[in-house]
Amino acid sequence: MADAPSAWLCSYPKSGRTWMRFALVNLLDRQYGLDGSFDMENMFGLIPNSDGEGKTQTWKMPDSYRFRDRPDVPFVIASHLRWKTAFSDRATVFLVRNPGDVVVSRYHHMNRHEGKFSGSLAEFTLDPDWGLPDLLGYLESWQPHIHDPGTTVITYEALKSDPVPAFGRLVEGLGIEAGRGALEAALEASSVDRMRKVEATSGVGQPQAYDFDDPDARRVRKAKVGSWREEMDEDTIATMLAEIEKYPAAREMLEELDILPGPAFS
Repeated sequence: MADAPSAWLCSYPKSGRTWMRFALVNLLDRQYGLDGSFDMENMFGLIPNSDGEGKTQTWKMPDSYRFRDRPDVPFVIASHLRWKTAFSDRATVFLVRNPGDVVVSRYHHMNRHEGKFSGSLAEFTLDPDWGLPDLLGYLESWQPHIHDPGTTVITYEALKSDPVPAFGRLVEGLGIEAGRGALEAALEASSVDRMRKVEATSGVGQPQAYDFDDPDARRVRKAKVGSWREEMDEDTIATMLAEIEKYPAAREMLEELDILPGPAFS
């Protein structure tokens, strides 16, 4: 097992982790004079995953971290795990996204990218393994800890609406020092268009083949805020809102962060 991380980057799947990992890799590459050859496959050698047993390929895990001989380089691990006490021992950034966008994005990921779900979006929304029940249970595990010392909460929506200051807070929350110019350069190198080009060349370390020509099969899909309203019908939105009410702690967090979904056409 690799040494303990200097910081954690935590999120539920489809909450912006791939974007932020790639931006951080570009930032650290410039800040610490690394090898300059990072793509969306080998980036796990700098920021690996710790998502639980059987949840990721072994070469993406902390044992594959490439920079143990550089103790000056921050060692950040990304995780989709529910809150655990290890997150209270290190600087932790918790990345959160509107659950409507998370569900739609994960539906396309499981349906078109991984091919593990063949039902409708409405059916996926209530799927206990991949849909809202899993997401809301995850958020409930985090809700009591979002104001803990050493924990920084950043929303995907803030990163999209005002990228440089929000990315700056994320970077600072991980204990990394960077000026505005470095933040801007890392974000520019991690734009949607740039990431799509890199994905088309290197892939994203996925174990299965997928059709890159299908926009909904790509890891870098729409990268938009609020596109769930374009894809969910009124009944599915109503189902989503009713399910959220069953998880009061998750609802409280979403409301506090101003990313609680509203009714159709609100």
